Amino acid sequence: MPMTSSINDINIDTVNKEIIRGLLKLPENQFCGECGMIEPQWASVNLGIFICLSCAGLHRRLGTHISRVKSCELDNWLKSEIEAFKETTNLKAKEYWESLVPSDFIRPTYADSNGLKEAWIRCKYEDKAFVPEDVPGAKRLNFSKREGYVYKKGIIVKNWKRRFMKFIGDDRLEYFKNEQDKTPCGSISLHDCGQIDSIQELEGRTFCFIISTPKRRYLISCDNYQQLLIWIINTRLSSKRNSP
Repeated sequence: MPMTSSINDINIDTVNKEIIRGLLKLPENQFCGECGMIEPQWASVNLGIFICLSCAGLHRRLGTHISRVKSCELDNWLKSEIEAFKETTNLKAKEYWESLVPSDFIRPTYADSNGLKEAWIRCKYEDKAFVPEDVPGAKRLNFSKREGYVYKKGIIVKNWKRRFMKFIGDDRLEYFKNEQDKTPCGSISLHDCGQIDSIQELEGRTFCFIISTPKRRYLISCDNYQQLLIWIINTRLSSKRNSP
């Protein structure tokens, strides 16, 4: 009897794997539901999306109460999980979890840093920042607020100073000692920017990002991952609008 049970389990798992492989062949599922990497081989079984190895690691950081990650090939799947995935695709999941993403939002891709992708993923699932209006418990992001306090690393005296920073149209960022000051300490041109992305924890500062211009690299630290996402996306949008 135990031998028969073991054989049946193997047969069921083989059938399940074939179903998953078939689902992965659907056009909507051939790219990671988070970053667009081709041929995802992992999944968040409760969120209903296929994801790549890198994003699977970021999903695990959310905790299993938010995202339960499984390998499409290495793990055993429950019948209920298989049936749930038959009813959804990466596109359907995106329509729900990204329902209220701004139309000009530049989504992070596989080419971006894990820090930026993690901020994006946390905002989507931990905060429910972009779900439909009628979903309770959502913590919305305000991309229209284009100013706020950050920490900026100096170029001469290489310490971190708290600065009030704001966009001046799409042309530049200006930073001040405080919100009341009228004369900026300096500005960051958003023309011909190179790298605009998050970077690893730097000198004890978390939620850091870099703005690389032809003249200088600016290092900036935010208070949380929500601010990190807002600053990077808004800076990328302004820089893109300045591109020839």
